[in-house]
Amino acid sequence: ITLHVPAQDEYVIGENDFELMKDGVGIVNCARGGAIDEVALIKALDDNKVSFAGLDVYENEPNPEITILMNPKISLTPHIGAATEEAQDRIGTELAHQIISFFSKSLSE
Repeated sequence: ITLHVPAQDEYVIGENDFELMKDGVGIVNCARGGAIDEVALIKALDDNKVSFAGLDVYENEPNPEITILMNPKISLTPHIGAATEEAQDRIGTELAHQIISFFSKSLSE
């Protein structure tokens, strides 16, 4: 299961959701920290309900919980899911537009 969702007010996957999954499922979150209940994830990993997890985002960024950092069933990356060439181009373009807008307003005042 992979998560690719915008920021949420509540968990997308919590304890009850893990219970409904097939045994041995894998979870990858490249979306937002807080999309997965990390306490429930650790329990599901310890119970072998989830066989592995890949996390690029964390509930407590930039300092993930030690139970996440030290779990041998979790592969971790430092929130680089958006570090694609395309994403960086879009960010650069958006930033340039914001700078131009800022200075255009400043000059007209």
